[in-house]
Amino acid sequence: MTKFTSAFTKFSKDVIKRARISLSKSKKNSTGNLSQSLISTLDIDKRTGEITLDFNAPDAPYYQFVDQGVQGALSKKKAPKSPFKFGSGTGKKGGLRNGIRDWIGNKPIKQWKDKKTGRFLSYDQMTNLISRSIYQHGIEPTYFLSGSLERAFNKHKSRLEDAIVDDYAVFFGEQFKDKIEIEIEI
Repeated sequence: MTKFTSAFTKFSKDVIKRARISLSKSKKNSTGNLSQSLISTLDIDKRTGEITLDFNAPDAPYYQFVDQGVQGALSKKKAPKSPFKFGSGTGKKGGLRNGIRDWIGNKPIKQWKDKKTGRFLSYDQMTNLISRSIYQHGIEPTYFLSGSLERAFNKHKSRLEDAIVDDYAVFFGEQFKDKIEIEIEI
């Protein structure tokens, strides 16, 4: 499957390139960590012949939340189709607050003033206010990865099909010396 593997590798590189561009345009990549940690893994099971292409961001495990969005505990308005929801009890405890606190420090965000006292809020107070709002109302999806995957697939579909046909032609040419005609519909 050398031609198909090569075509799949080009396809996965195009997906990652498009995802990085999408992240940059949506301004959801404040530190660059998410963009830089995007990787793809191609695996071919030698026993079954099953081909798996996996996209991941090992240094940014929150990439799925940025891509698909998260429904809020009170409102689904921002991400009605998201499989993720705040308040479901499946996430890491304190993960949102820790992530927001790190984000505030990295962004950096100007400190807010308390309307009553006129004093600046601490980063921890700002973290509580932001995380409470996100928890209640959710996170809007960007579709930076899933959209890039779909666009790249539409571009590379014919190349992937041709590569499969070429690899099978080589395989059957090596396995069977007699002339055999095969038609594959994809």
